[in-house]
Amino acid sequence: MDELVRGLISNNYLITPPAYFLLSEHYNRDFTLPELIKFAKAKGTFIIDEIVAEEFLESKGIITKPKHLEKFMTAGKKTEEKSIEERAAGQALEISEAKEVVESPPVREVAEKPEALQKSSETQEVVMAEISEELPLEEIEESEEAEEAKEEVEESFEVNGEENGEVKRKVIFEEYGIPIVGEEELPEEEEKTYSVYADFKVFPKEGFEFIAKKIEPEFKVKFDVRNVKLKPPKAKNGTTKEGEIVVKVYENYFKSRLKKIRRILRENPEVSGVIDIGKLSYVNPEGDVTIIGLVNSKRETRNGYMFEVEDLTGIIKVFIGRNKEDYKKAFEIMPDSVVAFKGRYSKRGIFFAENIYLPDVPLYKREKPPLEEKIYAVLISDIHVGSNKFCEKAFMKFLEWLNGNVNTKAEEEIVSRIKYLIIAGDVVDGIGIYPGQYNELSIPDVFDQYEALANLLSSVPEHITMFIGPGNHDAARTALPQPEFYREYAKPLYELKNAVIISNPAVIDLHGREFLIVHGRGIEDVVSYVPNMSHHKPVKPMVQLLKLRHLAPTFGGKVPIAPDPEDLLVIESVPDLVQMGHVHVLDYQIYRGVFLINSATWQAQTEFQKMVNVVPTPAKVPIIDVETARLRMIVDFSKWCEV
Repeated sequence: MDELVRGLISNNYLITPPAYFLLSEHYNRDFTLPELIKFAKAKGTFIIDEIVAEEFLESKGIITKPKHLEKFMTAGKKTEEKSIEERAAGQALEISEAKEVVESPPVREVAEKPEALQKSSETQEVVMAEISEELPLEEIEESEEAEEAKEEVEESFEVNGEENGEVKRKVIFEEYGIPIVGEEELPEEEEKTYSVYADFKVFPKEGFEFIAKKIEPEFKVKFDVRNVKLKPPKAKNGTTKEGEIVVKVYENYFKSRLKKIRRILRENPEVSGVIDIGKLSYVNPEGDVTIIGLVNSKRETRNGYMFEVEDLTGIIKVFIGRNKEDYKKAFEIMPDSVVAFKGRYSKRGIFFAENIYLPDVPLYKREKPPLEEKIYAVLISDIHVGSNKFCEKAFMKFLEWLNGNVNTKAEEEIVSRIKYLIIAGDVVDGIGIYPGQYNELSIPDVFDQYEALANLLSSVPEHITMFIGPGNHDAARTALPQPEFYREYAKPLYELKNAVIISNPAVIDLHGREFLIVHGRGIEDVVSYVPNMSHHKPVKPMVQLLKLRHLAPTFGGKVPIAPDPEDLLVIESVPDLVQMGHVHVLDYQIYRGVFLINSATWQAQTEFQKMVNVVPTPAKVPIIDVETARLRMIVDFSKWCEV
């Protein structure tokens, strides 16, 4: 099915074959799908027919005049020619009789003829010339025959419209009685029954001292998906099938993962004597060796766990018994993660492991130099503008708070030094994300959702730099990693002066501290595969992802992975702070010097969340000390979250 047709159908619009042939050659070159949908919505129709298509192309300047107007003009000309002939024949007789009575009738020359008359037949020109010589033009126009001709033309236009199933248009007559088809007036857009916060604006409190204004911003987006140049594999020859290329892409993807995490594991001094799986049959079976590989599968047996592990040289089965010291680590290993096993190789083709090494993060970290001034960052996510469960009042109170409307001296000191605001995805609620969502939308148009969000965020003080990334509810690529928002949907966000759009994931350097910003969908797979994990305590799955040094290790689980030739979800550099969202629960923990935080939500519990037992903690705002990358305080706006 064609991309244009599929896109329209997915948005509940139909297109006729003639309209398709008109639009298809210009699609994605001269216009986009959202533009067409917006035009159709303004017209109040869900069927894109030939007329709608032509008028849309004319509005874009692609064609000069819709062809359906020519049909009306042609019909009008024929009727006009017929009425002129009949009128002229009758008036010619009157003129001949009048010549006998009137000796010197007034003569009036017509300076300019209308286009339609200039193009009429020779016979009509002769007759009209005689009329113009003998009778004043005003008398011709005001005669009863001319009025009857007008009525006939108007009737012919209405009949033509009804018979051909075309839209009736208003008929306008020029000075000389020539019919013109007036342009159809576009129906006025229905008045929105919902607000996009166009009138909402908060200004900095008068007299409030913002110390952060005097501090120069010092940030760098160290990693963004958009900055990575990927080279997809090329077809071997003309007979290469598309499926073969996709398989090759994923092959390169997992090779990339293995290479990156293998490098991380080799930095661990305990991981020594590493041998390729394909060379195990040549080593001494009595000695301990280490292998590093991608875990294709794992299954629990009566005596322990059996893994199938693969590297670039081969595949082997790895067994670890229940009596081994590292047996519990087997529970933490997710499918498709890369780990190291230390043990001995059996000639039976099985590797018996004594120890398991996860990529993990080092036990110790280097201390960073102190900053000259205290600076704070606000970490939020999952705003879900557009949902009727969006904590609108609480979010507005939060914006007022950022502008200096505080209650205590402690809050005053914090607000005055806030320099950054980081939003980790799901900024709007989107459309069609979960069953029954449409009934829970206060803003049912995704364009308006982004406009509403931009109107709200425009009240964030200009000295605060905002970093905004996408999530699974946003208008962005569904599969991970997500490069950015689709610009045609989220254009208002890109136009915010103090906003920096980032990818999911992204690494931001704030004054020498690395903040890893991720929406957090990988939490879903950890909860599914690792025992004793829950959405109610999201920081535990976050620790698990950090141990595996990957943001979504399992391929084919709940998290869709994009077919990129390089794995961009590996946590190559150890961050100072990891921020996630997605599960709507505020939770935090320090693990081996890394501060992990799930930054909650601005949405109250939806009906779908009740079904899946998700209990959110909305409108709680964590404030981070940038120097230490640690939590400074939590500001609670939940008392205003009444929906």
